[in-house]
Amino acid sequence: MRAVSFRFILVLFVLAALVRTGRAQFASTPSGQPQGPVAEESKLIDVDSADDRPSFTLDGQTMFFGSRRFSKDPWRIPDANPQYKWDSDIWYRELHDTVWSAPINLGPPVNNSGGQINPTVHPRGDLVYYVSGEGGATLWQANLVKGKFQNPRPVGGELNRIYNAKSLAGSLFMDSVRRIVMKEMEPDSDLRRRLPEAYDLHFRERLVKHFKTQGAVNFALNLLRCESAITPDGRFGIFSENFGETGKYGFQGFGEEDLWVAQINEKGDWDSVKALNGNVSSPFADTYPFIAADGVTLYFTSNRPCGTCAAGTSGGNDIYVTRFDGNHWVDPVPLGPPFNSERDDYGFSIGPDGETAYFVSNRTGQSRLYQVKLHARDSAVAPKPVTIFQGRVTDAITGKPVKAEIFADDITESKAKFSVTSDSLTGNYVLALVRGHKFGLQAIASGYLPHSERFAVPAHGAFDRNKLDIALAPVAVGSKVEFKNVYFDFSKSDLLSESKLELDRVAIFLALEKSTIIEIQGHTDDVGSEDANQKLSVARARSVMSYLVSKGIAPNRLKAVGYGKTRPIEKGTDEAARAKNRRVEMLITSNIK
Repeated sequence: MRAVSFRFILVLFVLAALVRTGRAQFASTPSGQPQGPVAEESKLIDVDSADDRPSFTLDGQTMFFGSRRFSKDPWRIPDANPQYKWDSDIWYRELHDTVWSAPINLGPPVNNSGGQINPTVHPRGDLVYYVSGEGGATLWQANLVKGKFQNPRPVGGELNRIYNAKSLAGSLFMDSVRRIVMKEMEPDSDLRRRLPEAYDLHFRERLVKHFKTQGAVNFALNLLRCESAITPDGRFGIFSENFGETGKYGFQGFGEEDLWVAQINEKGDWDSVKALNGNVSSPFADTYPFIAADGVTLYFTSNRPCGTCAAGTSGGNDIYVTRFDGNHWVDPVPLGPPFNSERDDYGFSIGPDGETAYFVSNRTGQSRLYQVKLHARDSAVAPKPVTIFQGRVTDAITGKPVKAEIFADDITESKAKFSVTSDSLTGNYVLALVRGHKFGLQAIASGYLPHSERFAVPAHGAFDRNKLDIALAPVAVGSKVEFKNVYFDFSKSDLLSESKLELDRVAIFLALEKSTIIEIQGHTDDVGSEDANQKLSVARARSVMSYLVSKGIAPNRLKAVGYGKTRPIEKGTDEAARAKNRRVEMLITSNIK
């Protein structure tokens, strides 16, 4: 691609302009002992060049990163840039107990004799996005099927279309500058014949001079940044790129690199590119976004001046943090030591456990990957604590994987928080739930009854339900499902507000499955008389029916029936058994199809 190859001519010039000197600074007590977290160099095997920041699967078991480290793989070739020894490839490491494996080259078909950089892994771990200048596209994706990555393909959608347009514009821009220089140097044609090396040097000097004076140079040349992070629900990509300054090049940027967000659809396309809201981006270079497993804590790198930083705690590039308050991203703040120093510190990431953070720094000279162990006292830096929930969605009859949307409702706040999608080939899903809350899950798939679960995630300590496989019942006469997130006050039939989160999606299901007729069944525990329980079970079933009717479901498709305490599903008189017996179910009694 012409723009990529020509842009490389200016890389050395740009790199030379960015070199800075200094030394690392750490906060310390008067006695010289470290205060707070401490940055330690990550001791990785065979490091001969800087590793990019890691990107983690949501379960924390695998990290992906770009690296120019040495390997004897036959597809690798020495890099054309004398500053490096090898081209960049995508590598990964696996977590065994508490120890990371040695780095492993991802190999073909993802890696090849060209360069692959800036990998970002989907939270499920079955899809990797990365940047490459090969093949006429910028952002690529490779799917993992049965343990093997398939042939990569360009990411569809608006983002790559923007890159392609910029590549063409950049190529035309640079060609015009070359023509200007060639015209200027026509009087030196004799020098080109006699001393070609001197002519070429003079030509390059003039190119640099013109590029420095062209107003659109950054917009035209910086085409392959695209450092990205994917939100834990897999629905949005946040990335850094120079798309020009508002009012000058038609985009909403501040100039230099800014942070942008793109919506990721079911096919993996990155569409609807927009500037990140809030006061996050700046007129300076804002790069390396990373969003934590809590979905609301965003880290990024910026070379903006820090007016509030103490001496020795801010340098060329610093690491910042911002959090989403439900409406927008709040004003970012620098992390400070030991993450930031007088040198360049960038590429922050943190594992799903929220305990081990990684970043890259040249504080000791050569860029190296550092890690920091965080503790409870470091809450200003760490994201919200989460627990990881994962499993597999299958057909209850055939056992085959099912692509379903799994909704996570925060019952504590009576809010629908987010949803994730299970993989169509494996049925696998993974999600992160904030600790200290009660949650309801509901799996929805075309042709199947909705399936729900409920549980409470403790604020501290172990959680024994990190694995949940979901078997969906096909839509058929006789299929039954329990509404596990429909709630009533004690001995009452009025629906509590949190019940509506699940029932709203049941209404959508019934609107799509127009041929089904259902029976809503109310059941109680064994406390109280048979007559009282019978009346209560009928009243609760009717409350559910009335709500569905209010959402547009025809009354003749619904029937409310109460069974009192006559159909327990759990024997016993303890509270656990009684809780299971208090329930509302949905039974398909007729299906025209």
